[in-house]
Amino acid sequence: MKKSIVIIGKGPSVLKSTNSLIDSYDEVAICNFPPIEGYEQYIGTRAKYHFLNAHDPNPYKKHILNSLGLEYMFNTHYAPHNGFPNTFPDHPVKYSNDYGEKRVPEFKREHGFDPSTCIQAFDYFVRREEYNIIGVVGFDFFKVGERGYYYDLKETQESHLYLYSNTTNTPFNLDGIRTKENPHDSEKSEKFMKDMIKFYNKTLRVI
Repeated sequence: MKKSIVIIGKGPSVLKSTNSLIDSYDEVAICNFPPIEGYEQYIGTRAKYHFLNAHDPNPYKKHILNSLGLEYMFNTHYAPHNGFPNTFPDHPVKYSNDYGEKRVPEFKREHGFDPSTCIQAFDYFVRREEYNIIGVVGFDFFKVGERGYYYDLKETQESHLYLYSNTTNTPFNLDGIRTKENPHDSEKSEKFMKDMIKFYNKTLRVI
């Protein structure tokens, strides 16, 4: 039986989504701890899959981790941070470190750019036969001149605050607008998604 899945990123287009839209998909995947508290009306409160950069974890409060319903977690970085066990819920989940260690180097060789965590999640699901409809929410590709994230600067994890200033040395200004091209290459990322959807004959729904 074919299924639909929606992948939730952290781009500003999240605010165009609705909880009811998220619930219309069979399954939900999240990328790198998108803030949930205060945004439930946009992204809901459930996720079966979590793709996370465990090198720089920004864990949810424990009650959120426990309530999402996570069953699978994929680390997308080859070197997990010492604190990454705090990103796990109390119930058992299937965890894999293979994605960051093996698939990312393969991806770079195959496609010629460094994939973001969201692109890695998309890559995973578009190649799975059981999913025929893939929705993406908050995939805005960090385009220069646009907001980077849907949430306010005060909600940014402390370890990332160095990325924001009104100088020319940081990728974001203090209003959260991207001022430099992202190393994950926005144009190649967007083209990759379109090409893979066509190649695998899937349906892509962009929010």
